[in-house]
Amino acid sequence: MPEPWRVTDSVITYQDPWLTVRSDRCIGKGGRVIAPYHVLEYPTWVNVVALTPEANIVLVRQYRHGAARIFTEIPGGAVEADEISVEDAARRELREETGYTADEFRRLGATYANPANQNNVIWSFLALEARQTHGQSLDPSEDIEVVRTPFVEFLREIHDGRIPAHGLHLATIHLAVHAVLRSQRAELTELRSALREEFFPSAD
Repeated sequence: MPEPWRVTDSVITYQDPWLTVRSDRCIGKGGRVIAPYHVLEYPTWVNVVALTPEANIVLVRQYRHGAARIFTEIPGGAVEADEISVEDAARRELREETGYTADEFRRLGATYANPANQNNVIWSFLALEARQTHGQSLDPSEDIEVVRTPFVEFLREIHDGRIPAHGLHLATIHLAVHAVLRSQRAELTELRSALREEFFPSAD
């Protein structure tokens, strides 16, 4: 049966405001030494699927340097140290990146970004009845275009490979789809039907 490793030494080998690299010496099952084992320490993250009253999803298009490509994504980012809750962070990220706000935020759950060597979790939210109430408030390094598209069409583009997918966002999108399908809200009836027809026809 798997057992947790025992850490016998730990050193911070790199640190800046965005990332800490912790290098551990670990003892595994049977006394096996695993060293160095590098852990990337990030803050908690939040992702938001924001749906307008017309069942459009609010998206952000931006350049991602690691992949050297432009991605169409859901809004999200890191929880700041002074924020009281992850929902506060989700509301802020949606407003700053897109100018949209919503009265109802549903917490969908938490997933690990990469448990092999990252320590942070991602909280997923579904924002309903989202409306543009502000202008964008971007960081100096951000260059973000706001895009609105029918939710089902966006899912179809991901499924068909027409747009590159951000893996960490797919978990939030998956949770949001199932939240919509389980919802009893009358205003989501048409969207639920479209999702079932497009992606779950055998469930009818």
